[in-house]
Amino acid sequence: MRRPNIYAYATIAALASASLVPDPLLAALAALSAAVWGEWLLLWAYPRPLEPYRERVEIGGFKAAYDPRRGLYHFFWRAEPNRSELGASAVPTLHELYAQLSLRPGEYIAVIQHGAERYIRFTTRNPDARRLEGLEAVLGLYFILRRDAPWLPPRIRPSRALYLIAALPALLAARNPGMLLAALALLYRAHAVIKWYREAVPDLAFTTVSTKRELGTSRQVLETLAGAEAAAAGRMDRWAVVLAPRPESQVEREFGRAYESPAERKGVVIRLHRTSQLLERMIKYDERPIYLQAFGDRELATQLEIKRSRLANVLLWLPSETYMTKALSCDLARFPVLYGGKLIDVGRKLLVGHDRFGRPVEIDLDAMPTAHAVVLGPSGMGKSWAVATLLRRIAEQHKDISVVVIDPHGDYSKLAELIGASVYEVPRQLPPLDTIKGSRYAHALLEEFGLAGEELEDAAALVARDAGVNDITFVTPPADSHVVYELRVLRGDAHAQAFFVSLLLLWHLSAYGRRPPAERLERIIVVDEAALLAHTARVSETGLVINVPLNLIRQYSMGGRKYGFAVWLVAQLARHVPEDIIENAGFVLQLGGTRRALRRSAEILLLDRHDLEYLRSAATPRETASSQREGGPRPYAAGILYMSPRDIVYHVRIPLDPELKEAPAGVP
Repeated sequence: MRRPNIYAYATIAALASASLVPDPLLAALAALSAAVWGEWLLLWAYPRPLEPYRERVEIGGFKAAYDPRRGLYHFFWRAEPNRSELGASAVPTLHELYAQLSLRPGEYIAVIQHGAERYIRFTTRNPDARRLEGLEAVLGLYFILRRDAPWLPPRIRPSRALYLIAALPALLAARNPGMLLAALALLYRAHAVIKWYREAVPDLAFTTVSTKRELGTSRQVLETLAGAEAAAAGRMDRWAVVLAPRPESQVEREFGRAYESPAERKGVVIRLHRTSQLLERMIKYDERPIYLQAFGDRELATQLEIKRSRLANVLLWLPSETYMTKALSCDLARFPVLYGGKLIDVGRKLLVGHDRFGRPVEIDLDAMPTAHAVVLGPSGMGKSWAVATLLRRIAEQHKDISVVVIDPHGDYSKLAELIGASVYEVPRQLPPLDTIKGSRYAHALLEEFGLAGEELEDAAALVARDAGVNDITFVTPPADSHVVYELRVLRGDAHAQAFFVSLLLLWHLSAYGRRPPAERLERIIVVDEAALLAHTARVSETGLVINVPLNLIRQYSMGGRKYGFAVWLVAQLARHVPEDIIENAGFVLQLGGTRRALRRSAEILLLDRHDLEYLRSAATPRETASSQREGGPRPYAAGILYMSPRDIVYHVRIPLDPELKEAPAGVP
């Protein structure tokens, strides 16, 4: 592999040889090496990462970082993928993206991950406003773009001690006069480094770079390794991949040279095999030859051989095919270019957990078109614990959002204590039903439960008596405070549970539906065991699952966020919630489970093989909690977060709040 490191080593070897053997030829070689490669040597020898000097310019409304020494223009966009694909599943999209970019010779695209933010950089020597607009339009098909300010280097010049390093060969001039010429050449290069480079911020600099000259060409190897390699790259805090077009004429010449060689030689046979694989991929999958170069903040033992180099940060800013890896367009799947993505920041955020690479995953509650949600997961996978954890974060971090929880099993008692919620024991304590008794939805609900003709209060008392509860009081819950309705007294009566869960939801939806429009989210209504809502549901001729609460949820979810509240439905299986409600949810959280439990979710959420493997391998919260007792990390639930309006998918671990599993005060 021709790397600048090699040039640094070669210069050192030439200087050492000339100092040991005072030969005019060696002296000339040392001076020539210092003149040609001396800059790489000094950049390599400098103890801190450097990057080329750049200044701000503007081309047709696009701001750029301009490297005046080399005539390079760097344009930047902050970019979030508008889809979520990883590894082999990303192959067709990445190839399509590269084909649409139609990069020209001397143009480079870089995808750069810095912490939680992703950027795209376009580098060229011949900027053109129309070309930039076309490029932006193509990138906009795959990313949500926001033009970013040019990345300019810090102001700190390299230390002048570099002159002392460059002058060291002069100390050997008495032994070999030619070393004086080498010192002068290095001093000239040192002056260029001090003038044209700046010290990079260590926490933002890249320290490793790919060293492989040529990737293996087997399509099977790519599809096998792409997911693992992308995951390994994504775990770095900083990674980048730079790509450039590779002329097909070069591939044709290599193909010709391979067949012109004597076939009996072993190396040529291997070369022919690799060439045939290359041609097969190009013909069968329409892949394009490219150059690519990977950067990171630590070493990775992947096919690209990403290794530590003092020149990594310099190479990122001086892209050159000479130092890049020969590859094909689908080899971009070795990087998580299209994984994840998030809504561009608008307002209040909710930290859900961390993705498979350890980066925080947040939901912007104000950026989504609707904050309605569905949480799915088999029993024991931590649904209620995860939802309670998220609700506590909302209650503590966003005081302007209140939560209402309809809790059939008493799983949210500790949450109520921790956030100061008013707790009502249902059916002994109910909201004033007279406010909705004239509603057509209330009459329809009574008909569905076989109580037509009864007054609403009398119907509630009748269902309560059948469940063994005789005393009912009506209490008005606080309008903008946290409320938890506990139905644990009805645990043995699914019919009564279904009635009162539907009644409570109807009361709150009706109350909020009468309020003035509010674009900003004010209240979250959570229904645990949402399968109870469909207790009396019927299937229409069109296949739609309908009843009163489900119809209301549809009505309000289709209205987006204009009502100022969101409904979160928590259920064990996807078939417990109508498909159209899941499809209209602002986000869906699917926790892990068995193949059988995930079958319906896979169909509705379009989960691929990698998603299902992640879910089926998820540990239960009880398993992760046992590790905490032994001094390990806090318990977590593992799942897939699917966010609208784009296909944004994250493989998440949700840290669970241990306090929520402690018994509330006064509860044995």
